Amino acid sequence: MANSPYNVANLCKMMHKKRLEIGISQIAMGKLLGRNQKYVSNIENGLAPISPEICIRWFEICGAYEHIDLVHFIFKLHPMAAAPIDPALNDSAHKALINLVQEMKDAQKAISDLAEWLNNTRPGKHAELPMQAIKQIYDLTQANKTLMYSMSREFGLKIQDLTEKWSKKAIVAEVAMHKRQDREAVLA
Repeated sequence: MANSPYNVANLCKMMHKKRLEIGISQIAMGKLLGRNQKYVSNIENGLAPISPEICIRWFEICGAYEHIDLVHFIFKLHPMAAAPIDPALNDSAHKALINLVQEMKDAQKAISDLAEWLNNTRPGKHAELPMQAIKQIYDLTQANKTLMYSMSREFGLKIQDLTEKWSKKAIVAEVAMHKRQDREAVLA
């Protein structure tokens, strides 16, 4: 991935650019990160090793959500981490909503195709996965992110607050993953 725009060297350049875009100094960024100005300078110039945690915190400070997705992709932090959506496509909540509606329609057809494939599977006989249908369903994740990011930019949606509220509701509804002790008891 060295020749890709998605590499650590370019990540440092993006960190520098995003800091400048929001108009804060290296000193201010250092304070927000619990570090000093020299550390920020070294990061931006590719002279200091960077961790995913520092990158994520940096981009949180900058409100650069797609760049957080990029960190997940570069450092392979999650198997579903993908190349991020271009922020230019997230500039309008209206366009993002129209895109999400279309992706949902396309996914509905893909779900039907996947259900048919699953209904036709037999024990010991596995046909090739219907990757086009699976990809279309996966596209919903990206379309949802696009809407959330545009809502954040355009209307001040606090994504972290939304995530926390969803998580609390999921815990109360008992759909969230159980505490470690509960999982260990189930596995024993």
